[in-house]
Amino acid sequence: MKHTPLFLLFCVAFLNLVSCGEKKKQFHLAVEMKGMPVQSVFIEELSFNENKLIDSTRSDKEGRFQFTGNYSEPGMYRIRMGDSLMLVVIDGEDIKLTTSWTNLPFYAAQGSPGSSSLVVFLKEYMTARKAMIASGLVLDSLRTNNASDSVMVLANAEFEKQSGVLKTFVKQYADTTQSMPLALFAAGKFLRDPVELDYEKTFAAKLSKRFPENKLSAQFQDIVKEMVTADSKAATGPAVGTIAPDFTLKTIDGKSSVSIKDLRGKFVLLDFWASWCPPCRAENPNVVAAYNRFKDKNFTILGVSLDSDKQKWQDAIDKDKLAWQQVSDLQGWESTVAALYGVQSIPANFLIDPTGKIVAVNLRGEDLERTLISKLGASELVTNAPATDNKKTSEVK
Repeated sequence: MKHTPLFLLFCVAFLNLVSCGEKKKQFHLAVEMKGMPVQSVFIEELSFNENKLIDSTRSDKEGRFQFTGNYSEPGMYRIRMGDSLMLVVIDGEDIKLTTSWTNLPFYAAQGSPGSSSLVVFLKEYMTARKAMIASGLVLDSLRTNNASDSVMVLANAEFEKQSGVLKTFVKQYADTTQSMPLALFAAGKFLRDPVELDYEKTFAAKLSKRFPENKLSAQFQDIVKEMVTADSKAATGPAVGTIAPDFTLKTIDGKSSVSIKDLRGKFVLLDFWASWCPPCRAENPNVVAAYNRFKDKNFTILGVSLDSDKQKWQDAIDKDKLAWQQVSDLQGWESTVAALYGVQSIPANFLIDPTGKIVAVNLRGEDLERTLISKLGASELVTNAPATDNKKTSEVK
């Protein structure tokens, strides 16, 4: 019995030692937003695995509200007010943000060096992105008006220049910022972009030294490892510059069939997806936006589903508003077309030019938009490309 107090003291000391690695700090975040309507406000912690709701409150008539919570390491958070959003870095114990309803997402920050840096980044990022989009719109307009090849070449060069300016700025910021969540936020804009895989590998390799023992950076490194694995598996499929392998599959109504050769003469995004695939469903809004923007510019999409349940496939098409042709053999991962294209993970896609050649693979989000602007604007768009044996050169309705 005499040894019991010593044993208890040992236990307490051991538990305290274990908990040191997870030591929590408390933060207090106060926001003053002039002109803000009285409404519910939510704060969410952002990560690469999930967005976690931390707390909610309600603003007062002066546009003021506040949150108190705990954090173990600096992180990126999102304040949500209806359809309006504001990003903030929690890296201090007493943070104050001052702004106006019409100035979102920008603000002045006190007590949070990361938040102040974030606002500067967002301003420059948005300026560079607007310049890129503007040059893309010029390409669209010139093509619509059948501009000469020399003019198109110059316009495309300007678009590529602005795209390069944007990418260079984001990479430099990601590589040099002292804020861990901001480095990951910036570099994260290239995640899932196969064109930038080499950059992401280099960036991820330096994270352990820049931000040791950090959960968020560990998540980022895991995602890059998955990308590298998927890229090595994708190497078994047809490469950029080769002719897209032909196939024929039935449409979802079962009444007709479509082949890649049926669509010669157009740019075609061959999109592999499935109703049961969350990343596919999350990417679908980007694909829908691309289709709606470019469908009248010699571009279409052919969806290849890896579903095995026809009704779930149809329900997903209806819910996600996928207006283009959809085909499948309903064999899931046993799909012969998925094997033909070396598809090991979804979503996956192949951009095929009017001659049937693969010109890009696995385009996502902004990269899909940039590539389509570049290809559709700079290409001569061989609308009268050699027809297939059955003379079909337009999308099957």
